[in-house]
Amino acid sequence: MTKITKRKKITLIILGGIIGLSFILYKPLINYLSEQAANPRGIIGEITTKIWSSYFEDLSKWTISNTELSNVTQVLDIGYGGGSNVKNLAELNKNWTIYGVDISEESYKTATNLNKKAINNGKVELSVQDVASMNYQAGIFDVVYAIQTHMYWDNPKKGFEEIYRVMSQKGVLIVSSEKDKIDYHMDEYKTTATLTVLLKEIGFREVVEKEKGNWVLYTIRK
Repeated sequence: MTKITKRKKITLIILGGIIGLSFILYKPLINYLSEQAANPRGIIGEITTKIWSSYFEDLSKWTISNTELSNVTQVLDIGYGGGSNVKNLAELNKNWTIYGVDISEESYKTATNLNKKAINNGKVELSVQDVASMNYQAGIFDVVYAIQTHMYWDNPKKGFEEIYRVMSQKGVLIVSSEKDKIDYHMDEYKTTATLTVLLKEIGFREVVEKEKGNWVLYTIRK
């Protein structure tokens, strides 16, 4: 009986220690994973970008299927992550040139490997850049995609202003994401109303929302 009691005490102590450690590590772990989502780095970042290529495949295809893609020659993908959206776009029309920017070196490596053939053929050009300060000329992109990315930008206003600058006169910006990620990561502009106000202040003339389950898509016209 005494042995059982001691064993229980030891078990409770160990269990209590595990629970206590979990509480201590929970917030740092969540913060670390959020940082990796925004800017993948190192081995964890490499794994993350490869997971993205698979996990966001359906969101990418749904987004593209809800985009009007006529009179398009140059397309920009913001926050290309693992590169699956770039690949889908490159395969959709061989006459397009697809550009992509992402702040993560790991994303660049993964996406470059995934799109190696199209890059070698001159149909895809990827770079490591911040959406808030892109080195493209003004007015050159017919369609700009921002899939599962805008909630991670340090300054959404500057990011959207820079996108507006590089879009052609009749260009279209497509923003799509999981709704719960917007709610979790964004302090401002998390509702359609507040986002629309921001975009119209920048100069965009139309914002149309579409939803499917946990997904939301905004078609934004210059």
